Amino acid sequence: MNAVIAAHDGPPLPYEKVGELTGLPLDAMFRLAWPDIGAADVDRYRIEYRSRYDEVAIPATRLYRGARRTLQDFHAAGLLQATVTGKRAADCERILRGLGIKKDIDVYLGGDSAPRPKPAPDLARYAMSRLGVSPDESVVIGDSAADLAMGRAAGAHTIQVLWGFTTSSLPDADRTVRTWRELRGAVRALGAPKPGILGRSGPLRP
Repeated sequence: MNAVIAAHDGPPLPYEKVGELTGLPLDAMFRLAWPDIGAADVDRYRIEYRSRYDEVAIPATRLYRGARRTLQDFHAAGLLQATVTGKRAADCERILRGLGIKKDIDVYLGGDSAPRPKPAPDLARYAMSRLGVSPDESVVIGDSAADLAMGRAAGAHTIQVLWGFTTSSLPDADRTVRTWRELRGAVRALGAPKPGILGRSGPLRP
């Protein structure tokens, strides 16, 4: 983001400020640097951003330690999993495949998969429809305000993880967790004895 801004003589943005907007459209981030930016410049800068993202960010993307085991445990337990991101769906697919976790994800959606991006509920609702589940059978897990607001607006349970961009509790989180073990426990607690994706038993280790 700052590489594009600097190339056009804009003010660099602090890492924390960009982190707060994680999941929102690129337009919102560009407007932090240029509040009055026009649509043509947004389109041009978006192309530059995506070119740099393809070149730098996708190859550098890594999983948090503990993520792979948790995804595999959820998958083995019979839980259906969707990845919902502000990135383009094609970028999401490349990242999941590159990280070796695509087989554990049943549905992946990007910001271009629904009419409105996060924090609108569209992406979460579309994921639910693709998975064939209702909101009360679903939980949105995220690390940003946009993630949790989307989940709340879609009627899902919401869990905030505190090891991402936001390290303090957010109002749209039903629960916050500090470790992967806590997350597995929180998801498991939502399941029994309800039917649906959160109610299937399996080898979900604590």
